[in-house]
Amino acid sequence: MPFKKGMQKTGGRTKGVSNNVSKEIREVSAMLLQGQLEALQDKLPTLKDSDYIKAIGLLMKHVLPAQKQVEMETTNHPTEITVEILERLETYTDEDVHDAIITNSNRK
Repeated sequence: MPFKKGMQKTGGRTKGVSNNVSKEIREVSAMLLQGQLEALQDKLPTLKDSDYIKAIGLLMKHVLPAQKQVEMETTNHPTEITVEILERLETYTDEDVHDAIITNSNRK
């Protein structure tokens, strides 16, 4: 019977549980490599530079987690801001401006 939306999942792995086969392969691989660490330490320095870099790169894939590319959205903000208040200030006297400053500073 095909799965229909709204039906409850039955059987299979529960969410978040790793595959047993993958887990076993990782464990066996780790045991194999553990026995080869000394041989790797002896062999790596004898490789040509290009082969050495390739070998280190291959080993790093198994040690470091894979990185995902993340795209970020950037916004270009204006770099120049011009404030034009001079024309409006010409209509006020110095005393009016002074009184407005005093009144607004007392509100804080």
